[in-house]
Amino acid sequence: MQQYFVTESLTIGASVLLAEEDQYHLSRVMRVRVGDCFEVVDTRQLRWLAEVSQVDGASIQATVLEKLDQESSELPVEVAIACGLSKNDKLDWLVQKTTETGAHTFYPVAMERDVVKWNQKKAGKRLERLEKIAKEAAEQSHRLFIPRVSYLESLDTLIHESQSFNLKLIAYEETAKSGQHSQLKQALQKLPPSSRILCVFGSEGGLSDKEVKTLKEAGFISVSLGPRILRAETAPVYLLSAISYQYEL
Repeated sequence: MQQYFVTESLTIGASVLLAEEDQYHLSRVMRVRVGDCFEVVDTRQLRWLAEVSQVDGASIQATVLEKLDQESSELPVEVAIACGLSKNDKLDWLVQKTTETGAHTFYPVAMERDVVKWNQKKAGKRLERLEKIAKEAAEQSHRLFIPRVSYLESLDTLIHESQSFNLKLIAYEETAKSGQHSQLKQALQKLPPSSRILCVFGSEGGLSDKEVKTLKEAGFISVSLGPRILRAETAPVYLLSAISYQYEL
């Protein structure tokens, strides 16, 4: 069943105010009729069943029927992904797939070896697109939360942002090449649910030695994601899958 998000708290019998693009999707793409139902998540991360009460062109009116009691679709730990600036399509794919696999926050970060650079104007447009991709992916995967996307202009800004996290990791290929594959497992085993994890990934060019040194001095732990070297857009999805296995399966 299709799911949407609203920016209000809901109760049984309340009218559902969907965003214009969501109303258009329901009416023109899903072609709903009066009496059809869909799911909606409110600002308290509660999921409700809503029924379409009126269709007027691209405009939809709906009413909440009941609260849905379902198992939470959120990871037991809060995971933030910080990644260098890859080419547009790769970053789009990365935000979509990390949303589907449970990321809470996504930080595009300007790094030394980035293939692309963002000026202020470009950053605004790219963030708007990435936020839209995160919203659509969260709806498709029936998340209770739309991941936050926040651009960080430097590694120093990321280090400042990292202070509130319980575990700070660097996915570093040199650690993998050295055969040290146990750090991630050990770190996750020690970490209780409800903790906050931040992991840093490079773009296509990878992380520089200087960046890794700076991050380690700020309390980040260098970890391997196994013996195979993963692409920039694959590695974060691999990490989230490992975290899901550790805490959910």
